[in-house]
Amino acid sequence: MRLSLWTTLLLLPTWAMAQADTSTPTAPKVISSSIRMMAIEPTQTVDFDGSLKQLRGRLQLTQAQQSAWTGYEKSVQAYSQHFFAEKPLSATASEPAPHQVELLAERLQARVKAMQDIGREAKALYAALDAQQQKTADQHLLASIPVFGNPPTGR
Repeated sequence: MRLSLWTTLLLLPTWAMAQADTSTPTAPKVISSSIRMMAIEPTQTVDFDGSLKQLRGRLQLTQAQQSAWTGYEKSVQAYSQHFFAEKPLSATASEPAPHQVELLAERLQARVKAMQDIGREAKALYAALDAQQQKTADQHLLASIPVFGNPPTGR
């Protein structure tokens, strides 16, 4: 009996505070009519250092060099499209392991073929450039080729 009395006396104030509404009414927030909002246009694009667009601008191509540039640009775009058209490796998880390895090898061979196409087009473009443009290409052309994965470490 004594225990229940002490428990009631100790817990009664806590219970009463939990039941009481101690909140004070808050005043409605007034929103200023001079709020400035920033919006980003969905048509804006971001160029990254090494993009084809930047490389083209750096090379300052002449009209005679345009066909070589177009071939190079198309080969890089074809490589990118091929990469993004690939199914993820998890799509072959239900296949037997040797078949998974064969599919991976086929995928890598297709990428190598696309890179060889880029190499041929890069040689044709490089041959059409003058000495100053070749120096620019030496510094920036490789960055225009997408690398899907971790960048290579130094030699």
